[in-house]
Amino acid sequence: MKPDAGLPVAPERVTSPEPRDEVGTDALHAHHARYTWPIGDARADARVSLDVETRTASDGRMTSWRYRAQAAGMSTATDDLHAPHGAKTERADTGTAAPFVYRHAQTSIELADTGGYAIPRHAHVFARESFVDELAGALRRDPVALRLQHLDAARDAGPREIIRMVSERAAWGAPAAVDPDTIARVSGRGFAFDGAAAPSGNPPPAVDAIRDGDARWSAWVVDLDVDRATGDVAVRRVVAGQGAGEPGDASMAGLPAWQIEAAISRVMGARLSARPAHDETGRGAQPDAIAHELVAFDDTAHRAHGELSLHDARRIEQAAAPAAAAIANALYDATGVRFRAPPFDAERIRAALARPVPANSAEAGRSDPRRASRWRRWLAGGGVGGVVGGLIGLACAILPGPASIAPVAPGGADGAMWSAATLERGRLVALAGDCAVCHTAPGGATNAGGLALDTPFGTIYTTNLTPDPETGIGTWSYPAFARAMREGLSRDGTHLYPAFPYTAFAKLSEPDLLALYAYLMSQPPVKYVPPKTKLPFPLDQRRLVAGWNWLFHDARPFAPDPARSAMWNRGKYLVDGAGHCGACHTPRNALGAEKGGFAYLSGGEAEGWVAPPLVASPASPVPWTEGALFDYLRTGFSAQHGVAAGPMAPVVAGLASLPEADVEAIAHYLASLSPPVDAAAAADAAARQARGAETVATLGLENGRRAFDAACAVCHAESGGVGHFGVRPLMGLNTSVSQAAPDNLLRVLHHGIDQPATGELGYMPGFGDAFDDRQMAELAAYIRARYAPGQPAWRNLAEASARIRQEAAH
Repeated sequence: MKPDAGLPVAPERVTSPEPRDEVGTDALHAHHARYTWPIGDARADARVSLDVETRTASDGRMTSWRYRAQAAGMSTATDDLHAPHGAKTERADTGTAAPFVYRHAQTSIELADTGGYAIPRHAHVFARESFVDELAGALRRDPVALRLQHLDAARDAGPREIIRMVSERAAWGAPAAVDPDTIARVSGRGFAFDGAAAPSGNPPPAVDAIRDGDARWSAWVVDLDVDRATGDVAVRRVVAGQGAGEPGDASMAGLPAWQIEAAISRVMGARLSARPAHDETGRGAQPDAIAHELVAFDDTAHRAHGELSLHDARRIEQAAAPAAAAIANALYDATGVRFRAPPFDAERIRAALARPVPANSAEAGRSDPRRASRWRRWLAGGGVGGVVGGLIGLACAILPGPASIAPVAPGGADGAMWSAATLERGRLVALAGDCAVCHTAPGGATNAGGLALDTPFGTIYTTNLTPDPETGIGTWSYPAFARAMREGLSRDGTHLYPAFPYTAFAKLSEPDLLALYAYLMSQPPVKYVPPKTKLPFPLDQRRLVAGWNWLFHDARPFAPDPARSAMWNRGKYLVDGAGHCGACHTPRNALGAEKGGFAYLSGGEAEGWVAPPLVASPASPVPWTEGALFDYLRTGFSAQHGVAAGPMAPVVAGLASLPEADVEAIAHYLASLSPPVDAAAAADAAARQARGAETVATLGLENGRRAFDAACAVCHAESGGVGHFGVRPLMGLNTSVSQAAPDNLLRVLHHGIDQPATGELGYMPGFGDAFDDRQMAELAAYIRARYAPGQPAWRNLAEASARIRQEAAH
């Protein structure tokens, strides 16, 4: 017996009574279980018997650990059913490597191996990690927290950090997402971990070295669904990371898709394809992805890897070792049935579910965020919907509102409690969501709120997002934050106005929401009370928003389309979720809700600017190619379309800081919403459009022509301008010139572009002080006639110029 065993412990033979098959607990807090692992043909008798027994103190600490692995019915020539596919015949894994054991236990290990070659690493990991999960259930403890309790904060800093990063990436602790279209299914999630201590004194490897096979620790979180009737299991998501995991250094790498696929298929007996998850920030290629989605096997996308070297096989073995236990633990979470031997095929699961089992407590309390029924959405469209919506709003105003969520201690969720990887992920989510754009007033502190948002219903002031305990969100728990983002409810239970786009943020995945919360709570607190929003009656009655939510809000998280590519799903997730593109680029109904159907991204309004359609539109002089979309979103300029200005400039500034793969995904998704565009044809159309109309088309507009030659031609003539002031957008390709309304062009003529999206674009002066409204009207009329000859002339330009000038004065 060895007190306080190290990582790992050396094997030693002991003689001990054989534990019973089932988990049991006696008055002395003893826990024991037996697992088996098939070797070779699963139908044969060759198997490994794995017995685990432990005793625990009242605080859940394991005071003893006894483990016995007995290989029976095999020889040294037997191949492991779960050995890496394609490995050479030399053994990639041997029983001579002692199984990892958590600390704080008197440890006894007996490996009754056959020649030291028969028991694979997977078997030891499966038994240990399944047992710890069972123990956590018996002790009513969180499985991850129980593991961390048995890893020393100093000596085991590496594995603790890997567990921390993977569990945060998976938003461990949140229930597995429920698919509302599969009511007959139950959902579960499971965690498992494995690793080996490095030789004493060796420094942690860099990330590149981790990818080359030097990782020491790996952790998996698996989300799956189980069909109660058929026993079929759908593994939906795998979060798997490997690395050294030293504190303060996010040295964690993902696993290539083929490793995920191989590990899952050997345990489940079915082939699936793995691809980066839709919320995998900026990770468009393997092997970087930490989170994978599992879809039906795609033979066309399958990559042959040939024969693996012993080194590569060992790398697979180590990184994928937790797979079987993570799946078994997820199955238990979903069904309440413990499966103690793989493979987990439908026949075995169906038979197990047919036997009476205790009620699955994991399902209790889960809400079913189902899509609104067809009749409810019909009512929301108008007509009777106005009456019904009013009655609903009246009922919401009378009935008690949502309960408040208790505050947390200030500083209880600051940056010190989160991994560096989670904080960086949250920063990127905040950039994609433009949090600082709306929550920062002119001249104010970042995210301190106070920006005035002019809406058709009145002026709404944004709130303080800094972790100040008195004026910000410093006392908000994560559940309170997540409720605000998904349901539009403040911590105290009051409704937030839909000017805050929680209708889009509800699409965010749990890991992204958790990372965003962590990032915001890690920022400097700013004590600032923004102006109070005061809308006229009855709009000042916030409970009425409950009726609006009932009609228009779908709180379900984004669900990827398995028939589409990972890139397409990532793009749609960003557009509909964090990016909330529809908030500006989709028209709204009379109650301020975004219209659906063919109106999706067909053009809207933002801060007085016309937000052009993001789908094919005759208003665009040249059709958008995917490449042009990427250039515009990434740099703020497309040579075939123009430059980003107005409210779009800060959006591009945020996109410029995102990983390039994310912007590529957005461009890919948006391009898919329109008919395919040939790049060569678009370039030819741009060249013809840039020349503008013949001189005869501008007869009678001499004043406007002279103003253009004096103020604009030096940069915007069809020759491309002099080129000394950043980019040179051509007027004939500018969407603002061909739009139905002149507002965007007039705003740029009045105010210029003094805050370009990126410094490379250059600045444009405004001419509001140099030209009066009549001169502005003459200039705009000339530009329209010369560079959009196929569009009707704008009317009442002088009045529109005066209106824009007056708005600026306020």
